[in-house]
Amino acid sequence: MDSNYAEENNAFIYAMNHLLGPVYTAVLKVAVELDLFEIIAKASPVGVTASDVASELPTQHPELRRRLDRMLCLLASNSFLTCSTRTNEDSQTERLYQLSPVGQYFVKDENKGSLAFLSTLISHRAYVDVLYVRYLIIWSCKIEMFINEVTPVNSFEGLYVYSVMIIGPECCVVCFVSLSFKEILCDFDKGISEKVHGMSFYEGMADPMLNNIFNKAMANLGIIEMKKILETYTGFEEISSLVDVGGGIGQNLNMIISKYPSIKGINFDLPRVIQNAPIYPGIQHFEGDMFESVPKGDAILLKAILHNWSDEKCTKILTNCYKALPENGKVIVVDFIMPEAVHFTEVNKMITGMDNLMYVVDGIERTEKEFENLCQRRSRSSIWCQNSRDSNARCQNPSDYGA
Repeated sequence: MDSNYAEENNAFIYAMNHLLGPVYTAVLKVAVELDLFEIIAKASPVGVTASDVASELPTQHPELRRRLDRMLCLLASNSFLTCSTRTNEDSQTERLYQLSPVGQYFVKDENKGSLAFLSTLISHRAYVDVLYVRYLIIWSCKIEMFINEVTPVNSFEGLYVYSVMIIGPECCVVCFVSLSFKEILCDFDKGISEKVHGMSFYEGMADPMLNNIFNKAMANLGIIEMKKILETYTGFEEISSLVDVGGGIGQNLNMIISKYPSIKGINFDLPRVIQNAPIYPGIQHFEGDMFESVPKGDAILLKAILHNWSDEKCTKILTNCYKALPENGKVIVVDFIMPEAVHFTEVNKMITGMDNLMYVVDGIERTEKEFENLCQRRSRSSIWCQNSRDSNARCQNPSDYGA
């Protein structure tokens, strides 16, 4: 690997992990509140599965094991737990968690002492309000409603800027530091955004200010990611027409066509997104809804799309893509790959942090096996996977996805 590329890539991952800091803190807070460290400490010395831990919690629902596993992965990637894998009696791979030396400090033990109570103290409003006082003064009325769980404000107007929307002060206070983040683990009925704001994140995107900021944020992040993809992935060669589903304002497609100018580009997104899209040479903008249909093309790009949606929603998207493709067409999926066994690395910290951040939109980052299962839910599919250097960015080509 080129040393300059490695240095740049490592710097990007390091920067992302700083931005995701409040997510790590939020998950640690939930783990302390639910006594997860105590449960794991009392478990078998060979390790405990997410199902085992879930069975010890007072609230049970169908998604509890999967949600809990995602949080435990993040704790493992941050050295609070160790993680290994085994094959269960159903021939499925499952993770086994044990306490690490770091995690031992968060077991509540009055004789030995514990950092669990300090964690609770630091996340208390007495501290949080001081750390984020500038924002709390500006938005004191709205945030007071969110924190005290009074009637939600059914508007996102003026509440976010990019860093705040993703991991900044208001989002930290509203979505993570309050009890709402704990409740998403235990409540099966609603996602975190609906709990906090009274609407889903995407319903909130109807607000022009949030919609504009979100699109700019995704376009700018996309520039960084697409540069890495174009350096390593050659699957755009010999494509004559490419449809970017959920392509935003067309930035990603423009970068692809700049390198492969023979490609006819079709940028496809919702009307409120397309209305802000600039004119690019070789690209046509189309308005529509990917859950209803997508434009026809030789290939379809789904970059950072499937991780926003449930398995059922993804099945609908992939089925519509299949209907729009010719016989030898392909879908190119770009998402992070969740590792099976999670160890302490900066890359794993970033991926598990992103995975837990996806609770805001009720999304999920998937393992390679989960992607394979997703693509084969209704028919057999051909799948090919390529890791984009150290960032674990994923290029996946499922073809022949059946309706």
